[in-house]
Amino acid sequence: MKRTEATKITFKVREEVMQRDRHRCIVCGAPHGLQCAHIFYNRSHGGLGVKENLAMLCVECHMKLDNGLKKHSEPIALITKSYLRSKYPNLDESTLKFRKDSSW
Repeated sequence: MKRTEATKITFKVREEVMQRDRHRCIVCGAPHGLQCAHIFYNRSHGGLGVKENLAMLCVECHMKLDNGLKKHSEPIALITKSYLRSKYPNLDESTLKFRKDSSW
C-alpha cells in the first residue's frame, strides 16, 4: 500500500473515532468544530490513519497539538497520547508510522 493511502483517514475509521470519543474534543470537551487528528505521528511524518493514532480535537486544540508536536512535553501532546494509551493499553507507538516494508 502507498503512503498516501496508509495515512489517509477513511470515513469508517473517522466514524469509529467519533463514536469512541463521544462526539467531543478529547482535550476541552467542545462538541463543535471537530477534526480527526493524527496524534503520535502526523500525516506528513507518515502517521497511519488508524483509530489507535487518531482522536477528535476541536480546531483550537488541533492547532495547539500541531504547533507543539516537536515538543513532546507540550500539554496537548501529553493529554492526547495519554488518552489513546488509556483506550489501547498495549499500544505500540512504533507501529503507527508508515514503513515501506509494512503490510499497511
